[in-house]
Amino acid sequence: MKNTQTIADLLQNVNTSYLTDAEKYEAIARAERAEYIVAGFSSAVQAVKKAVLKLKTTFVSSSAQHA
Repeated sequence: MKNTQTIADLLQNVNTSYLTDAEKYEAIARAERAEYIVAGFSSAVQAVKKAVLKLKTTFVSSSAQHA
């Protein structure tokens, strides 16, 4: 099982005493935005892979029937 934490959770453990509260919240917001974008790309890639596998299965099975 993966033990994963969000970037925002990891940033909570970082010494941010040199940052203002606004800078800290901005860093967390940027991290969450980046995670959201990466999750979107990952989801899109998985959808494309699933579609390609479905097409491949369709073409392979149909050509095998005609052989």
